[in-house]
Amino acid sequence: MTQDIAISETLPWNSRRTAAIASPVFADAAAGEAYLSEAKAEARHRGFEAIVGPMAGDTWGSYRVVIWSDGSPAFFGEPKTGPYDLEAYLAAGFDIAETHSSAVAAPGSRGFTTVGPQDVTVTAWDGRDSEMLLADAHGVVMAAFARTAFFRPIPREHFVAAYRPALAKADPRFVLAARDAGGRPVGFTLAFPDPLRQGAVVLKTYAGLLPGIGRRMADIVHATAAEAGFSEVVHALMRDGIASASQSKKFGGRPIRRYALMGRRL
Repeated sequence: MTQDIAISETLPWNSRRTAAIASPVFADAAAGEAYLSEAKAEARHRGFEAIVGPMAGDTWGSYRVVIWSDGSPAFFGEPKTGPYDLEAYLAAGFDIAETHSSAVAAPGSRGFTTVGPQDVTVTAWDGRDSEMLLADAHGVVMAAFARTAFFRPIPREHFVAAYRPALAKADPRFVLAARDAGGRPVGFTLAFPDPLRQGAVVLKTYAGLLPGIGRRMADIVHATAAEAGFSEVVHALMRDGIASASQSKKFGGRPIRRYALMGRRL
């Protein structure tokens, strides 16, 4: 290759052996198209049957390109996309493989704090022993997202390392754990005050293993945000067609950004 192009194998897309390309922000559409064309050729040479991008390996890395924005400020953890990236992917023959979105909603409870099994308790983090908190959350998140496209289970220590930076920015009031009557972890939520988007709380992750528990935890985050004087809650980076996107609508979520993972057969 004449360029330093990062290609790795990801999970199969439409049952095809698939390469993931971690593309940079392109200086212009022509440069991006050339980069992606070279990546396609290299992936084909390596025996891949399809290619997706931008994606740094899997969903644990940076991925997605912005395809629509309302023009509002970025939030912490949002993918960085240049003005020519989408145009470059389309020019190189890529189509949309899947879509994602982010939305904002007003703070305040929607009355969901009692939904789900009544023997499940939800408690806020006490700010201590973050390693134990994340170790418990690992099993919940691995199970909750197991069927999500391109999701790759990772060892507990890697999960803890991945979430530690976000937890360092978190207000313990917005970090929630749910347990059943036997003490088994059945839910985890991570939200934090946004250092970039003034007055916002970012709801980064919420996962529940029992019906209604995710919605209950999200409601607690919205209620706590109102009590703490925040002006909005960001529903961050939701894959369209799964529970989180549907739940956002129940909270009156208004879209602020849409993203796509681009892909094509080789």
